[in-house]
Amino acid sequence: METNTGFDFKGLDHVALIVNDMAATVDFYHGKLGMPVLHTLEYFDDDDELVGQHWFFGVGDPSNPEAHLAMFWWKDGYQTLPDEVVQPTAKPANHRAAPVGSMLHLNLRVDADRIEEYCTRLAEMDVPFRHAVRYFDPERPHVMRAVNKFNEYGPHTEGALMSSVYVTDPSGIQIEFNAWLSGWEKWPNTAVPRSNEAPVSSDA
Repeated sequence: METNTGFDFKGLDHVALIVNDMAATVDFYHGKLGMPVLHTLEYFDDDDELVGQHWFFGVGDPSNPEAHLAMFWWKDGYQTLPDEVVQPTAKPANHRAAPVGSMLHLNLRVDADRIEEYCTRLAEMDVPFRHAVRYFDPERPHVMRAVNKFNEYGPHTEGALMSSVYVTDPSGIQIEFNAWLSGWEKWPNTAVPRSNEAPVSSDA
């Protein structure tokens, strides 16, 4: 079977999963298993209320130090619904939420200088994609600002932290081609993990 497709993958970057309690998740992966907390992100709605968190747990690959498990928690997500009403058609208040334990996407590491080439290749194959470049938001230390382009490449400018291309396979699984850019290693890891009701203090 032909394997030389023109895409030069650098290995698995991360697996993204939904969790029902970030405080318990941090306690297990960081506290019990000893995985380092590489970075933390937070998400806010239009009223500046926190609606979610994203924690990066390092998996200890010396040749790929940013390889990680990406855990997402959403306030008012599926974990707040009674078990008997959690059906495929059920939807909680938080529009970002997905079922607890579900996978968001698979991420494959690529070289930053080939992102444009891959966007062109996908467009030529009529494969729909989204190119997202993320930047640091100086007013919110745990928030990244995304600039999205659909079915076209968007060059990054000074201050860009990461460049990602998202595609969806025939089964609906989302795949991301990702390149970390300069400055990402300085991203903070100081967010306080959230439980279902209130923030919980942490030494992480």
